[in-house]
Amino acid sequence: MTKKKLGKLTKWMLYVHRYTGFVFSLLFLFWFISGFVMMYKGFPYLGKSESLQRMSSIPSQKPFLEPGAFSENAPGLDWQNVHSIQIVSLLGRPVYRLQSREGDFACYYADTGEKVPTLGTGEAKQIVDDFMKGEYAIKKVEPMRKLDQWTPRTRFLPYLPAYKVYLDDGQGTVCYVSSVTGEVFQQVNLADKTWAWLGAIPHWIYFKDLRIQTQLWRDVVVGLSLLGVVMCIAGLYMGIVRIKRKRHKQWAFSPYKKAWFKWHHYTGFIFGLITFTWILSGLFSMNPWKWSPSRSLSKEAMYQWQGGPLSPGLFIINPSKALSAFNQINKRKEVRELVFIQFGGRPYYRANLADGSTSLFQADGYPGQWVDGLSKEAYLDQVQALHPEAAGLQVTELTDYDAYYYDKHRTKPLPVLKVDINDKVNTSYYINPKTSEVMLKYENTSRINRWLYHGLHSLDFPALFFRRPLWDIVVIVLLLGGTSVSITGLVLTWKWIKRKMLKGKRLSLTKPD
Repeated sequence: MTKKKLGKLTKWMLYVHRYTGFVFSLLFLFWFISGFVMMYKGFPYLGKSESLQRMSSIPSQKPFLEPGAFSENAPGLDWQNVHSIQIVSLLGRPVYRLQSREGDFACYYADTGEKVPTLGTGEAKQIVDDFMKGEYAIKKVEPMRKLDQWTPRTRFLPYLPAYKVYLDDGQGTVCYVSSVTGEVFQQVNLADKTWAWLGAIPHWIYFKDLRIQTQLWRDVVVGLSLLGVVMCIAGLYMGIVRIKRKRHKQWAFSPYKKAWFKWHHYTGFIFGLITFTWILSGLFSMNPWKWSPSRSLSKEAMYQWQGGPLSPGLFIINPSKALSAFNQINKRKEVRELVFIQFGGRPYYRANLADGSTSLFQADGYPGQWVDGLSKEAYLDQVQALHPEAAGLQVTELTDYDAYYYDKHRTKPLPVLKVDINDKVNTSYYINPKTSEVMLKYENTSRINRWLYHGLHSLDFPALFFRRPLWDIVVIVLLLGGTSVSITGLVLTWKWIKRKMLKGKRLSLTKPD
């Protein structure tokens, strides 16, 4: 490149960095400061484990309606579109809770087959009182017909209309109860809200009016991330071309004499690259242009895994008998959810227990008993059926996390079966042998995305991520560096604006009348 062209490029890069910095210095500062909070506090959600602990046990004193008879008598249900069936307790009665592939719910009493009516304020109070074990009095109940700041995702829509039940616990706790399912689907308190406003909301741009419009929110995050990447590239370029070594000063390489310019050059040169990787990985977190495949089974693959659509007629043994058999052999464990699952064309009940553990019951009557899980060979046969062209499978039982199946809170179930397939995209499945669930599916592209997103954004490299507090120290130091880059950039932006404003004022004063 000629000197003239290099000069033009440098000029354009300066303009790009200056004018994008006008907007993004403040935004980056918010992202870095909220990043400190995000290390330890995410957006508040009611976790599955806590929900199971507080749910009521399923009563099984009276026989339930047979699943086959229920499916024949339930009016207007498209069973080909039913994604999940569960039996739960609702105010002391067993309930069939169905969810479609679109997420909509339908609930029927399991002992009569009657549709559960829309729940009122009184039922919402009783549900929360049972959920909280009567620990706190209820201050008030508010009807809820629209998503709010603490339910900003479209997956909460099927629970509406709902009720917000405020507890008199001194912590500002609010429980969200669906009038459709009777489920407590969200719980937040004042501390949760405070941490969210300091962390997840500004970090993820999780403002309710924007977040509930999923596609618009995605477009905004992708657009801001792209512009942020451009700003970082321009800044890195300017930092490199402005290096000017000074004689007899080993560490002095900045040509700037003014303190803020000099420190922005120094901090940008040292921490600019990590700032760039964080913004770039934030872009990949949105999976822009759907370049990385889903890590879940497709609808077609799920049908093949199950052996067809979920069919209640296959469940010959009455659920109440299965529960009674469980209670006889497990005196101290309580079933909070009974989930209908199919695997390879055979029906099973999966008991989700209060302590988070699970158990399977063969529901077709052959032989009809509770088991801890299914055989390794059964899973290999189903994976082979998904990939009939594969020459061979390699299976490994993981008793600890690896680079792709892991969890910083160590709550993901173990052991799991990892099945590697020698196909064109090197597919791998992580299967929970106790539940028959495919926990994760990886291909070459999704592996790349894992490192570009989680690796660069959360620094969850195995050598670092599982060595706390080393990971914490490294991330905090890098966040401090990114914050310093943002602060110096913000100060320079403000000084530049002041100069422009002052220059404009002088020009207006010198104009003739």
